[in-house]
Amino acid sequence: MSNRTERIYDACVIGAGASGLVCAAILAGRGLSTLVIEQNKKSGRKLYATGNGRCNLANAVISDSAYYGNAFATQVVTDPHMEMLKEHLLGLGIPLTEREGYFYPQSLQASSVVWALNDAALHAGVAFQYDTQVTDVLRPAEGGFLIRAREKHSEQPVEIQAERLVLAAGSPAAAHLGSGKAAVLQKLFQALDLGFRPFEPALCPLETDEDVSALAGVRTKAVLTLEPGNTVGDTGRNVAGNATGNAAGNDTMGSVSPEDFTEIGELQLTDYGISGIAVFNLATIASAGDRIRIDLLPAWNSPEELLKVLSGVDPGRRVLGVMNGFLHDKLCGRLLEECFGPEGLRRNMAELTMEDRMRLIHTMKNWRLTVKGKKGDQGQACQGGVLTSMVDPDTMRVSAEGSILAVTGEALDVVGRCGGYNLMFAMISGILAGRNL
Repeated sequence: MSNRTERIYDACVIGAGASGLVCAAILAGRGLSTLVIEQNKKSGRKLYATGNGRCNLANAVISDSAYYGNAFATQVVTDPHMEMLKEHLLGLGIPLTEREGYFYPQSLQASSVVWALNDAALHAGVAFQYDTQVTDVLRPAEGGFLIRAREKHSEQPVEIQAERLVLAAGSPAAAHLGSGKAAVLQKLFQALDLGFRPFEPALCPLETDEDVSALAGVRTKAVLTLEPGNTVGDTGRNVAGNATGNAAGNDTMGSVSPEDFTEIGELQLTDYGISGIAVFNLATIASAGDRIRIDLLPAWNSPEELLKVLSGVDPGRRVLGVMNGFLHDKLCGRLLEECFGPEGLRRNMAELTMEDRMRLIHTMKNWRLTVKGKKGDQGQACQGGVLTSMVDPDTMRVSAEGSILAVTGEALDVVGRCGGYNLMFAMISGILAGRNL
């Protein structure tokens, strides 16, 4: 085709996110001619927004629960591999600083991380093809890969031949930051004969059946416990859904243990439901019909202590006025109405029987909301992607493809909790692929 741009490389990396940049620099550093194809106009667009711009790169606590029981993820993210990541980043001029178990770049700027990763890749000789959408990948009879793409600004078709291929194309999460579309990503998985699980929202706010719009803007510390309405086995909820393609049905995210159903943190009430880091972590394993039990007074472990305090209050005071010292006034009004109806707002302490007081305490410690759905458009990550059963956790190579195809980062069916776990997995997987492909 006369207008088609054709090039040949030793390696091609699809995606210039964290895992793709790390991997490409290592591949080029090994002497392999390497091209990165990125659909956005610059590298690391999502990375710029990580950790509210401070870039929470990793977490000091590595456990099974960090990845919801995903055995593959815990084989990739190990203590030795965490040390490997620290050394690699330090070698790029990114020393880490730890704050309450969270690792950040010493600069506390995500932009410095993106700059260092991109600069290291350029210095190693990596070529970049920006603003270009990969449309198909073929496997020629003579070997290697034929990557077909199209430049967005000019509609110019592009063909790339590469001996090795790294799929680091990410997930559909955070579409406003230029993420790929689920249909496009899944088409690539199918073209490469990779089994996958369709993408679903994770780490996102939750919509509730109950109307809490009057509470929008309220923030309070709470303990949240997910009470599943379905899909619970003897050992907990299986986070995986239906798989598609080669090896379908052989992969799961693992069985979630009971402690994964409880989160402590700030609860944020919104016009559609609830948000906050604690909610995000529960959203990954939540389904419509589940209930969220909320302890709004986590500092008070004993109902008897609360009862004693309430009993010592001037009986002539309004209940609403007394509760305002414990909770936000909007929450106080909501709970009083749930317990006693509209007249609850006008009651004074003397009008509350012992049973009334215990009911009020129980409600404050066990407020329940029902999950209606997930606000995936505001999510930080997705479940779904290439089945981990197809990939070697030591090398990130696709087992059936020998040494020429690897999958890294968010393109894999791995999701971690908030707190640097997903970026940590992405970069470690990129390092492993770059060293072993």
